[in-house]
Amino acid sequence: MMAVDPNEQLVVAQRAKAARLADALAPLIEQHLLSEPAPPRVVERRVLVTADRLTIDAARKVAEAVDMLDQTKFVGGREVAARQALERAARSLRTQLKNREAKHARSK
Repeated sequence: MMAVDPNEQLVVAQRAKAARLADALAPLIEQHLLSEPAPPRVVERRVLVTADRLTIDAARKVAEAVDMLDQTKFVGGREVAARQALERAARSLRTQLKNREAKHARSK
């Protein structure tokens, strides 16, 4: 005869109880889920932003001016000219952004 482990018997008994409980509760849970109204659908609208070519070009010029200034710090050279170029590019970008804001304010 083969010896049966008491822990194994306990596990088998617990699994059998869990299966009976699941079988008993399944219809109640299904009924409850079917009786609840479906949650309302939420549709998110994405705001499309059109890129303004002039603004992008002005921002690109600022980035290039910053690169040029960084290069002059490490390599040496015309740091004053690089700073002035950065200032001009930043002012140009500021003007472009102001013009863009004014344009969009008029169109609303």
